[in-house]
Amino acid sequence: MNGTSPFKMNLSTTPLAMVKTDNTADMVSVAKEMHWYSSVVFGTFFVVVGLIGNMLSMIIWNRKSLRSSTGTYLIAQAAADMSVLIFFFFTDSLEMMDPDIKKENSYGMFYSYIGYPIFYLAIIISIWMTVGVTVDRYIQVCWISYSKSMCNHKRSLSGIGIISLLCFIINIPHFFTYEPVHERNATDDSYVMTEFGKGHGSQSYEFWVHCMFLVLVPWVTIFCLNLMIIKQVLKTGAKMSDRKSVYAKEKTRRAENQLTTLLLTVTFTFLVLIALQCITQCFFMMKPKTVNFELVNEAFAVAKLGVIINSSINFFLYCLSGRRFRKELFSIMGWQFNFGDNSDLSSDRSGSGSESKTSAM
Repeated sequence: MNGTSPFKMNLSTTPLAMVKTDNTADMVSVAKEMHWYSSVVFGTFFVVVGLIGNMLSMIIWNRKSLRSSTGTYLIAQAAADMSVLIFFFFTDSLEMMDPDIKKENSYGMFYSYIGYPIFYLAIIISIWMTVGVTVDRYIQVCWISYSKSMCNHKRSLSGIGIISLLCFIINIPHFFTYEPVHERNATDDSYVMTEFGKGHGSQSYEFWVHCMFLVLVPWVTIFCLNLMIIKQVLKTGAKMSDRKSVYAKEKTRRAENQLTTLLLTVTFTFLVLIALQCITQCFFMMKPKTVNFELVNEAFAVAKLGVIINSSINFFLYCLSGRRFRKELFSIMGWQFNFGDNSDLSSDRSGSGSESKTSAM
């Protein structure tokens, strides 16, 4: 006996490369399982809930009492969110439910020319509609004298059209990322990446154009405008405090706190839910040699769930923060509820009639 334990002998004779390979395989296996749950279980749940919520949002924002430029933007955002959810289901959830569908020629055509590019187009439009809503609200709060001429139904439709057109232009490369394959083995997928999709040009586009346009620029814009809105609301409330009763002061303070919390919650919810997707997409597109690409691919698929959640929760945010929105919802449902004035975000907040249009926010 040389005194060497069997445990030490096994460690010393196991190749390091084999250990690393086994660990990587285990991580990929776990990532694939997470991908399945995020797409089939959680993804489908948020798709169903989000479709119902967005349809209700469109109906409520179109009600006469809430009809405004802000409501028009929110209707367009709800439509874009519904598109995100629908195309996520058909390009991700459905593939995980039935992997054989990827071998169908018709699905290859759909994925290459409709499903994949329209999914990303809908994401961009949804995010930039949030920017449109924020700009509209900024004008109504900070540029009160211009709000009547700039914040109306006609101007909002023009803004929606311009945003949609610019988003379509920035998304054009996604229409050339995949192509269907008709002549192939029966076990092969019916679509593959094009030469452009695999090339350096596509990677540069995804990182420098799509990622920045999708996350960084809109988030910074929303964040800065929200800070200016909060500052203006607080400033206006301070100027009017001397002319108000104790009850009115407390009411205004409470409304200001609700508005501040809402704006920051919406902004940082957007940041958190989109940030993970952006980070993993950067790795996905750069394809670093030191990282297992299959693992990054699965992680990217899981991270897309943040986008789906972001497209599903607006209805609930409206319900939690908007007194008038809740009132219209209960009216549609035929429910009677006593809404007190203490939850109205718009009352005595800034003394502006135009600002009351966005009180449901």
